Amino acid sequence: MSQEKKDNIYIYLWEEFNTIYVGRTINPKSRHQAHRTRETETTYKFSSEHHVEHPKMIIIENDLTIEEGIEREKYWINEYRNNSPYNVLNKSKGGEVGYFPNLTDEEREKRKKIAIEKIKAYKKKYAKEHNDEIKAYMKSYAEIHKEEKKEYDKEYRKKFGEEIKKREEKRRREKGIMPRKKSSEEELKIRERERSKKYREKNREKYLEYNKKYYLEHKEERKEKDKKYYLEHKEEIQKYNKAYREANRDKLKEYDKLRHEKNKEAKNAKRREYYKNHREEILARNKLYRGISKKKNII
Repeated sequence: MSQEKKDNIYIYLWEEFNTIYVGRTINPKSRHQAHRTRETETTYKFSSEHHVEHPKMIIIENDLTIEEGIEREKYWINEYRNNSPYNVLNKSKGGEVGYFPNLTDEEREKRKKIAIEKIKAYKKKYAKEHNDEIKAYMKSYAEIHKEEKKEYDKEYRKKFGEEIKKREEKRRREKGIMPRKKSSEEELKIRERERSKKYREKNREKYLEYNKKYYLEHKEERKEKDKKYYLEHKEEIQKYNKAYREANRDKLKEYDKLRHEKNKEAKNAKRREYYKNHREEILARNKLYRGISKKKNII
């Protein structure tokens, strides 16, 4: 057995329930995490059943060899059972948990693999159940540490820039990807335009919703800006419009014709509705107009 002095004896205490648990470990941090999160652990079950927070780990002895740890764990369990007012949660006498002196290296490796698979399965299950919480936490963490990350990335690139390039080239060669050619500014602009076009087409509804929302929120501001711009550039706008109408006269005519045909029924329906609602006014106006035109003819 190992003679390294790294074993610890610890306790968990629930004073309101007069209950105690004794344990031993060579890694207090990970053992405490296991007690707090694993559903199979006795301490986890007890805390959840009584709807209380899991207590802190109290180390009562440290710097022990594994042999000493086994003996001391047995001693403390026995001591608390027989000579204290506490109810002891431990089911065993102690000493045997967490250390198996008769196992071969192969059996240890098998147990290790099984434990790793169990941890992976638990992590997957936890990630599925708390997916939204994890995403929200990651997002908030990224926002808080945004500047730090940028600085870290800069320093990292400065230090390992060449190594990163070599690694990337090696990976590309292994996959059979040809090295990238340096493209000109015009090619980059064209690529960027194509990318943005595809993105806009894909997220068209989102864009329309956002634009609509933005327009409603900034309606008055936009009106004022447009008015101001028109007054400042009135002559230029008029000249441009005139030139455009002259250059595209046939197109505009066709467009007006198509628009008229498309909205013909809707316009007629609006006219009929208006006539129904304002019939008396229209008749009176027509009568008045006829009377004026007759007087003109007499004169």
